[in-house]
Amino acid sequence: MYQNMLRLEGVMVVLILCGVLLRRKKMITDAGQDCLTDLLMYMVLPCNIFLSFPQHTDLDTLRSFLVTILISVLVMAAVAVLGKVLYRSYQDREAKVFQYGLVNSNALFIGLPVIQSLLGSEGVMQLTMYMIFVRMFCWSYGLSLYTGVKSDWRTSAKRLLLHPCMIAAMLGVVRMLTGVHLPVFLQQSAEYFSDCMMAMSMLLIGVVLSELHGRMLLRADVWFFAVLRLVLVPALVFGGCRVCNVPHIVTATCTLLSGMPAASLTAVLAARYRGDAELGSMLVAVSTVLSMGTILLWSWVLQI
Repeated sequence: MYQNMLRLEGVMVVLILCGVLLRRKKMITDAGQDCLTDLLMYMVLPCNIFLSFPQHTDLDTLRSFLVTILISVLVMAAVAVLGKVLYRSYQDREAKVFQYGLVNSNALFIGLPVIQSLLGSEGVMQLTMYMIFVRMFCWSYGLSLYTGVKSDWRTSAKRLLLHPCMIAAMLGVVRMLTGVHLPVFLQQSAEYFSDCMMAMSMLLIGVVLSELHGRMLLRADVWFFAVLRLVLVPALVFGGCRVCNVPHIVTATCTLLSGMPAASLTAVLAARYRGDAELGSMLVAVSTVLSMGTILLWSWVLQI
């Protein structure tokens, strides 16, 4: 696992640097960034998620899904409370940026390639289960941090069920339970889209990092946030899973996902709803850069 992670880190760094270069050279514009995001969200990720589900399963796998969902609920509740406590004395425009960054991580664009490379299709299935509640929580409580409007759980549930990744997961579960085979041309088409995931997602991360400015790197709370997001939260998840004797595939998936950097939406929503957009961009950039090291650290810990 450790050697695989080193190789993966090298690939990720090269692809991210390509994204930075293409953005700096104006070869990827704002419109191009939006297009890249939409392609990933509506085509590439759903194909990857669907293909991760095998055509047959057993009761142990289904039980592990329930454990993964339960862990995701506990993690979301814990980081929401932690954000409220730690940033209660901050100005509102800064506090909501920190709080949202703790709740919503980049578990798809970074987490999915990492999980697939290290844990295979079984890990991707667990990731899909983990993200069910996380997505709903971020679209309800997370969004309310910026808007100030109380969450509408019915609307959030509807958005969740209609999300392309969720539809892909439901179709994958149906295939897993029924053993239905796709026609060969559809299967291969999905595989071709899925194979684009690593390159496209890392290019997008590089585009985001190209906007990095050094002025806010001196803020201690930005670095503390990164340590909290990348080290302390996954450490608690890892410790809890070990104490409760959770299966390794669930422990590894949940630990890695809980240690992903802040989602790019942290900065996007801050700009949209009058939060501190510069702070949001810095949280995303710093946590993303540092995650290259912490993901390597956690991959080493998880192989023990």
